[in-house]
Amino acid sequence: MEQLYKIKKLFASIGMLITSSLELEEILDGIMEEVRLFFEPGNWSLLRLDSNTNELFFIIAKGIDSELVRDIRLQPGEGIAGTVAETGDPIYVPDTSKDSRFTDKIDRITGFTTRSVMAVPLIFRNTIYGVIELVSRSENDLFSEDDYLILKTIADFSAIAFSNATLYEEALLMGSTDPLTGLYNRHKLENLVDDWNSLQHFRRVDDPNRIAIIMVDVDNFKQINDMHGHRQGDLVLKHLARIIRASLRNDDFLFRIGGDEFLAIIRVPPDANTELVERRLIRNLNKLNGESDKLGFPVLFSYGISIGPPSKIKSLIEESDANMYEQKRKKLTS
Repeated sequence: MEQLYKIKKLFASIGMLITSSLELEEILDGIMEEVRLFFEPGNWSLLRLDSNTNELFFIIAKGIDSELVRDIRLQPGEGIAGTVAETGDPIYVPDTSKDSRFTDKIDRITGFTTRSVMAVPLIFRNTIYGVIELVSRSENDLFSEDDYLILKTIADFSAIAFSNATLYEEALLMGSTDPLTGLYNRHKLENLVDDWNSLQHFRRVDDPNRIAIIMVDVDNFKQINDMHGHRQGDLVLKHLARIIRASLRNDDFLFRIGGDEFLAIIRVPPDANTELVERRLIRNLNKLNGESDKLGFPVLFSYGISIGPPSKIKSLIEESDANMYEQKRKKLTS
């Protein structure tokens, strides 16, 4: 009877969380806290599915150092969570040493030892939003079949929260996204710049936070439209948007700010070496030039990079824009 009461209380609490807010982060934090209280796992996490790449990334990770897994992405079919996301089927593994689908990739990075795993998909109306995964450290404290059924129900609740929040976000984004590429538009960028400028008065002088601004412009876009038609030109822009987006992290920003101009804002860790960050960005951008060949005809672009504090975002945008046009000028004169 006591266990039944705990289960009813759990579901009632989660139901209240879902109906009390449209802020997805607040809801999911609450749900995962209820998961902690009920299951007492060794560690527990919620991974979201990137609809552009079908990769999973951590948005909540408890019981381990979340910074160690912040930039990790799991490919479809990789490990237990990747398999769940790929198939849409929940998985319960009482003993990971006997299951070939398990990978110790996260264990090696975090120092955790996984004994037992429960992983369930967040599915609502045939859309997979992510995976909840619970991990047990102790060989004597494995999850049960009842735990497995309860977690599947929690995942169903969580998927509804994802769906509701997605609809809400889509309504808000209609006025701030580019209809062709789905990226943020210039209006969204201007609002972000205003927001960050208004916050600069509250920042410390020695604030270590930095951002990288990347400006990208297609070199031969008019020629593409003239020779191949505007429909093909639109395909070029959508393709370029996809390959740039795939090279960024989930918390970075990407905008289409003009006909063939894109702007990315990338968060730079406080302890990162600025020169190394810039070199990595240049390598990635040069790779994009090669990937654009997949369209069947050459598509080249120029770019400019600037790095500095968020409070200087306006001047950083101007600097990256100037660097981009300087690169374009050198191409024309070489």
